[in-house]
Amino acid sequence: MLILESHDEHERHLPAIGKFIIAQFNKESIIVYQAFRDSIAQHAVEHQRFGGDDYDFHRTTWLKPSFLWMMHYSGWAQKENQENVLAIKMTRKGFDEILRFAVMTTFYKEIYGSNASWKKQLETSEVQLQWEPYHDLHGNKTERKAVKIGLSGNMLERFNNEWIQEIKNVTPYVQQQQDLLNVNRVDDIRVPQERAYAPGDLTILTKIDATTISL
Repeated sequence: MLILESHDEHERHLPAIGKFIIAQFNKESIIVYQAFRDSIAQHAVEHQRFGGDDYDFHRTTWLKPSFLWMMHYSGWAQKENQENVLAIKMTRKGFDEILRFAVMTTFYKEIYGSNASWKKQLETSEVQLQWEPYHDLHGNKTERKAVKIGLSGNMLERFNNEWIQEIKNVTPYVQQQQDLLNVNRVDDIRVPQERAYAPGDLTILTKIDATTISL
């Protein structure tokens, strides 16, 4: 599922500063990441859908399109209940639909007008979007920001039932890359081939305060 490249090549193709949806994608699909405990991950891979006794559809679940941001968040699959990193291939159509309904977790007057209007939208939205500092291969904070996207309610059901194309547990690959990093073999590390993503409707970028992408 993952197309890999060197870390140097990865950085060469990404803007140094700004807010970007950083992801591996093609014309039809995009890869997002999540990390879970064993039972949830095993069910997801076996059934190619989320479910089972330990998965709660009544909670918000967060998608992370950026691999290195996922590594920072999960501690390279070392944090409790995040021992399994799943790469989830989903349709671009579905991902763009998610972005279309996203409400940011931070108030922006130029987008929402008033604090009250923003709070009302956030409370009723099934898609929350949050910009986070992008951390590099060594865990250092950069001037680039990456996105995480929270799904709940009907939007989570649609993600699970309509838009997922493949789920793969990539934890062994993650551990291999961390082992290389731990012995400073950075030149041997391979990360997913990621670029700045643009939805089909570019006005969505303004709605989520993303940095404009020149296509």
